[in-house]
Order: sequence, then C-alpha cells, then structure tokens
Amino acid sequence: MAGTRRRPTRAEGAAWAGELRALWTAPVWGATAMATVVTLALVVRLWMAGASYGVLDPSVSALTSLPAALRAAAWQSGTLLGLLLTAVVIATGLGQSLEGGTWGALRLFENRVGVLWARRIGAVLTLSLAGQVVTGVLLWLTTSALARLSPVRPRTIPSGFGGGTIEIVPPLPAESATWSQAMGTIAGALLVQLLFISLAGLGAALLRSVIGTLAVGAGPLLVTAPLVMLPVAPFLPHRWIADLLNLPPEAQYELYVWNQVPPDPSPLAGGLALAGLAVLAAVAAWAALRSERALRPVD
Repeated sequence: MAGTRRRPTRAEGAAWAGELRALWTAPVWGATAMATVVTLALVVRLWMAGASYGVLDPSVSALTSLPAALRAAAWQSGTLLGLLLTAVVIATGLGQSLEGGTWGALRLFENRVGVLWARRIGAVLTLSLAGQVVTGVLLWLTTSALARLSPVRPRTIPSGFGGGTIEIVPPLPAESATWSQAMGTIAGALLVQLLFISLAGLGAALLRSVIGTLAVGAGPLLVTAPLVMLPVAPFLPHRWIADLLNLPPEAQYELYVWNQVPPDPSPLAGGLALAGLAVLAAVAAWAALRSERALRPVD
C-alpha cells in the first residue's frame, strides 16, 4: 500500500521536471541570453556615461546593493524584455506543440487539460523566477566591479581666488531598496508574468501556431502602449503594471521600456485589476485548450 501511495507523487514530480526540461530549447536559451546581455549592456553604458560626468542615474547607482539589483531584475521581467521573452517561451513550447500535433499525443496520456496547463504555467513561472535571481546577481556583480574600476567622481572647477575647487554637479541620491521591497517587487513581477503567460497561451490555443502565439502574446500590449498618454491610462494594464511594480519614471527607456506615467502611490487597485485580468486570460486559454481537434472522432 505504501508503494502505491508514493508512485503517483513520483510520477507527478517527473511530469513537472519534464515540463521544465521541455521548455529549455535553443530559442529559449538564445532569447534568455540576449535579454540578460541587453540588460547588462544598458547598465554598463549608463554607468560609464554617468561616471565620467560625476552623476549616475539613481536607478543605476543603487545596483551595487543586492536587493536593489534583484528589484531591477524584477522590473525587467515585468516590462518589455519580460514580455518578449515570455512570448518566445510559450511560442516554442505550447505554440509549437499545438502546431506540430504533439499536444494531442500528450493528451492521450493526460487528458486533464487543467493539469497540463497548470504545469506549463508553473514551469514558465519557475524559469522566470530563476531568471530574475540570476539577472539580479549579475547586475550586482557587474555594478560592484564598475564601482571599483570606474568610481564616480563629481566634476570640479577651480574656485578662482581661494585656490580650491568646487563641485559643479552634485551627485544624485541612490534609490536603494530593502529586502522586503525586493521580494515584493519579485512577487509582483511573477503576477505580471502570469498575465504575459496567459495572453501568449490564449494566442497559442486559438491560433495553434508559433507566429500566432508571438503575435497575440506580445502584440496587444505593444499596440496599446501609446494609449498610456491619453486619459484612458488608468484603465490600461500598462498602468496597472507600473503601479504594482512601482516603476521609477526617470529610468524609462534606459533600464526598462514601459511607460512614463508616474505610478500610483497605493497600487492595490492596479494589482487587483491585473490579477483579475491574468486569471481571466488563463481561464480563457484553458477553455480554448480543451478543444483538441486531434482527439475528435472522424465523421
């Protein structure tokens, strides 16, 4: 009896591990490496540009702190880079299996679509969390090395009569973060990732193609991005994401690409709206995935 109780647990664990292994394809490796390199390159460029003038962007100078670096990695995961990377992961995983017909073969062994969909969501969220941690540590190590190799020295000019010097550009304060703030931002980024996953999964379920998954996974949020400058901004997911993650407007288009609308100081409403939209999209994707043409009887 004891053996029969352990067998389902081992089988479920093997299924979850299989989902993680199935997602690590060459396109996912390439997209992940590219996103990490782009993030590090942006930080190095901003650091070198600011250090020579004695002024660093607060969002960059704070990255010498590990909690702030982890928070910045979560910001990247919840904005444009995270959106595009998630679309690639779902497209090469779920979208490709639906387009190639392997999803129908998988359902012959496990016909509970909710279980399959939950495993896929869990696997992508696990990879997202691992990517945030790795990116945060790399940001911290990189900026710590830059702080030693290229320290910030405020520019000075001779004072004239006294023979001394005066600073002409005062250093900006660092936007440091506590561990609780970093963990809260990571949790918020995972909720944003759930929305990205659900949208891409819905596109895969409806269109059953890799290109369609990429288009529906990233397209709606990219197309509606200019609307954040209009009065409808409070009703857009872009604003809810900015509110939930407390994105700093001054780092827009430098550390991440999203919107410049100042976040709401109380992000509860935006977070609840974002969670509702993510769950709604996930349920719609589950309902669409239940219709598997390969399993229908031939007329």
